[in-house]
Amino acid sequence: MTKEAALYSFWSSFNLPAYEENSVFALNEAPAFPYLTYEIQTDSFGGEISLSASLWYRSASWTAANEKKREISAVIGMGGMCLPLDNGAMWIKRGSPFAQNMGDSSDDMIKRVVLNIEVEFFTEN
Repeated sequence: MTKEAALYSFWSSFNLPAYEENSVFALNEAPAFPYLTYEIQTDSFGGEISLSASLWYRSASWTAANEKKREISAVIGMGGMCLPLDNGAMWIKRGSPFAQNMGDSSDDMIKRVVLNIEVEFFTEN
């Protein structure tokens, strides 16, 4: 599996539509809530990078967004998790801060949770 495919597979495993953050704007219409956007950056052996993702909900309550945030945190776990790649692996860990609740000035019903992860690559290229 490529690095990009592994990141997509990871983020799409949480029962929400997952979109690379730059591709969501290319859609003919905005996706239906809830959904997740994530960024892609890659590196090679020894490289550790910070990546973010956002949970997007439209609700009067933070309950569902916060539950999903806790679910993702639990899957990553205290020590992180390794994903196999073609010729290697990537180690995903929670960043600091792991999560931050944010609103949207255009719509007070939009609940956005920004998630931060650290990814270390164990690949030659």
